[in-house]
Amino acid sequence: MRRWQLAEDALVSLLPKGATQGSTWFGRMGDIVQQPPVWLGVAGLLALGGGDRGQRAAVRGTLCYGVTAILGNVVIKPLVGRRRPPGAGENRTGPITSSFPSGHAATDLAFTLAASQEIPALFIALAPATMAAHWSLIRSRGHYPSDVFAGGVLAVLVVAVTWKIWPPGPPADDEGAEH
Repeated sequence: MRRWQLAEDALVSLLPKGATQGSTWFGRMGDIVQQPPVWLGVAGLLALGGGDRGQRAAVRGTLCYGVTAILGNVVIKPLVGRRRPPGAGENRTGPITSSFPSGHAATDLAFTLAASQEIPALFIALAPATMAAHWSLIRSRGHYPSDVFAGGVLAVLVVAVTWKIWPPGPPADDEGAEH
């Protein structure tokens, strides 16, 4: 594990020294979309304006977001206890939790993948926002790349299990059909 840590420290050291939260437009977008109220807002818009499919997407996305947050932040982080990258939290309050896995990366991706199961076109809109959030977490030295990757793996696992237990609803053209 020591070699892996040295490799990630070397990788993080290659990032620009002035890379802080919101230092680029892509970074600013990432800083904004990694916040839970944004995803709650997306769920609200889907539920209010998306009809049956939008409501299912909102519920599925929110459920996977919540389950992933609990698993990542309450179960896994305390067990791992990994330190943040050098320079994390400089000139700001926090972060105080373990770095591994990235809870923001896990929850953002879980919402995106889960909601997209009900409305596949959502992936086109949500994936770039999710990617911006993940890049922001690394660029601002809030997380190591492996923290973000592990958060992504956790999200995929939660969404896959949820899909197995609760398959997505019918496509748009099948909604009115009798089965």
